[in-house]
Amino acid sequence: MDLIPQITLSDGALVGIVSFIAGIMRGYAGFGSALTIVPVVAYVFGPQLAVPAVVAIHLASSIQLIPSALRDVEWGRTAPLSIAGCFAVPAGAWVLVTQDPELLRKAISVLIIFFAIMMMRGWRYQGTVNGWVMAIVGVVGGVITGAATIGGPPVVTFLMAGPFRAAQNRASIILYFICIQSVACVMYGIAGLWVSPIIGICLLTMPPLMLGMWLGQHLFSRATEEGFRRVALLFLLAIGLATLFL
Repeated sequence: MDLIPQITLSDGALVGIVSFIAGIMRGYAGFGSALTIVPVVAYVFGPQLAVPAVVAIHLASSIQLIPSALRDVEWGRTAPLSIAGCFAVPAGAWVLVTQDPELLRKAISVLIIFFAIMMMRGWRYQGTVNGWVMAIVGVVGGVITGAATIGGPPVVTFLMAGPFRAAQNRASIILYFICIQSVACVMYGIAGLWVSPIIGICLLTMPPLMLGMWLGQHLFSRATEEGFRRVALLFLLAIGLATLFL
């Protein structure tokens, strides 16, 4: 199999443009880029190449987000969220092979849309937020990630509904995804999904993605607390609608 998969110029341009847009989302809000890239890359290269490639791309590109995330992170919440999520990913994989993933995907999408609209109308989570609560949220996100590949939005929805600052939310999201994607990389290796064309896909998508992330980080540095919340909720709503109807 060739290192660089053969694609048309138009397909290559499509992947590059979508990667740039996804990078802006990732740099600004810390989430949303995988759900933006995966459908397009899967259309061009096929899902067995697309999903591992996007995970590898996001892990590599996270390097430029780590310094700001470590500066703003609140470990008392982020650590149980991430650790519990990692342990729950294999359980989600079991759900994937025993249940209908499309039904689960649709149900989660409806919930994301519902809560995004509720929070746009001013609703906030008023309950206690401690390590146990964050661990439960992490388990939910990990199971859904393993089962339907959309475990990020439920976690983001909870964080956005809580009493956290924008920088803390962004840091938790970034570090949570790094942990979850690291576990996914190991699982893909066990499944034998790491093949040479993934390198070519990474070479095609990384430059525009990282350029978009740089721009997104610049936009975040100028964002207000309310501005970040509004944009992040719009991202969530768009992701919920896209995963419901695609």
